[in-house]
Amino acid sequence: MSRSFYNKNIDNERRKEDFMRSTHCLPSYSFGGHEVFDAIPKFTKLYGKSVVIIGGETALSKALPHIRPVLDKAGIKVLDIIHFGGECTFSRGKEIAQMASVKDADFMFAVGGGKAMDTVKVVALELDDKPFFTIPTIASTCAATSEVAAVYTAEHTFDDVAFVNHPPVHCFIDADILVEAPSRYLWAGMGDTIAKHYETHLSARNREQDYNTQLGLTLASMCSEPILAHGIQAYKDSQAKKRSDAFDTIAMTVIFTTGIVSGCVPMAYNSNMAHAVCYGCVTNKETEENHLHGEMVAYGLLILLTVDQQMDELQRWLPIYRELGWPTKLSQLGLTASHIPQIVEKATSVHDIDVSPYKITADMLTKAIQYMESLD
Repeated sequence: MSRSFYNKNIDNERRKEDFMRSTHCLPSYSFGGHEVFDAIPKFTKLYGKSVVIIGGETALSKALPHIRPVLDKAGIKVLDIIHFGGECTFSRGKEIAQMASVKDADFMFAVGGGKAMDTVKVVALELDDKPFFTIPTIASTCAATSEVAAVYTAEHTFDDVAFVNHPPVHCFIDADILVEAPSRYLWAGMGDTIAKHYETHLSARNREQDYNTQLGLTLASMCSEPILAHGIQAYKDSQAKKRSDAFDTIAMTVIFTTGIVSGCVPMAYNSNMAHAVCYGCVTNKETEENHLHGEMVAYGLLILLTVDQQMDELQRWLPIYRELGWPTKLSQLGLTASHIPQIVEKATSVHDIDVSPYKITADMLTKAIQYMESLD
C-alpha cells in the first residue's frame, strides 16, 4: 500500500466527517490486574485461533509471561512474536505487514506503549483492516484505545497521521504491569491528558455540535478533574510501585477516557494551543531530546489558559503543577527568553490552532509566555 493511501484516507475522512458521524465505534476494554488476560478468549473467539504478537522488547518481557498461559489453554496459536522496531514508521508497518506469519494470523496483539500500538494500526491498514487487540504496558497515552496513529520518520521526526476504521477490537489493561513501569510515563501522560479537556472545549466554542461531539465534550471533563483530585497521589503511588484506587483511576483516565473523547470529537478539535506551544518548544534540539511530549503539552496548557483568560483555572492548576514538578517556566524545559520568538513562530504556523474561536496571534502567545515567566 502506498503512502498516498494514507493521505487520501485522511483527506476523505475530513471531507466525509460531517456526513458519516452517525457511524461511530466506541473503545472496548477489560481492566484489572494480571487476571485481566483471562478474558482474552472471550473477545478473540469470533476472529479465529491464531495470533501474532507485536511490541517492544521490554513490554513483551513484562506481558508475555501472563499472556502465553491463557493463549495455550485456549488453543490460540502464536504464529510469531515481532519487535515493532522502536519507532512507528510507514516503512516498518509495511515491512511487518509483508511477513508471512502476519498475513496468516487471524488477528494481532499490540503490546507496549504508543509507538507499538500505532505501528500495529499501520499494519492493520496495510492488511485491509486486520483485527487487532491492544495490551498497554505504560499509562502514557490513549493510543491503546484510539483510532489514530502518529507516524514518524526513521530519524524520529513527525511524518503524518493515519487512521484505522475503528478502535482496537478490545483493550486489555493490566494495572499490575502499568504500576511497574517508570513513573515518568504516567507523569507525562497526565500532562497530555488534562489538555484534552481544555483544547477540545476551546476548539468547539461557538460552533454547533452533533451528538457525538457533545458526548465527547461532556466526557472531556473526566480528562482533567480526576487528575486534579487524584493525580498527585497516583504519581506518588506510581513512584512507589504500589497499585491504589488513585493509580487505577488515573491509568484509566489517561488510557481510556482520553481515547473516548478523541474518537467522539472531530479530528480538528483534538489539538489546540497546548500542543502548538509544545511543537514550538521542540524546535530547540536540547528540549526535544530531554523532555517528554506530555510534559511540554502541560506547559503549553498554561499558555492556553493565559491567552484565553481562564485565570481561575490557571490558579486551580498551578499548585498541582508545582507539586508534581510539571514545568511552569521556560527554564524547566531547557529554554530561555531568547527562545520565545522561535517557539511562537512555530506555534502560530501549525494547523492545531486553525479551529479556534478567535485568531491566535504571535503577540498573544508571547505575552502569555512572558506572563508565566513573571510569576513567582
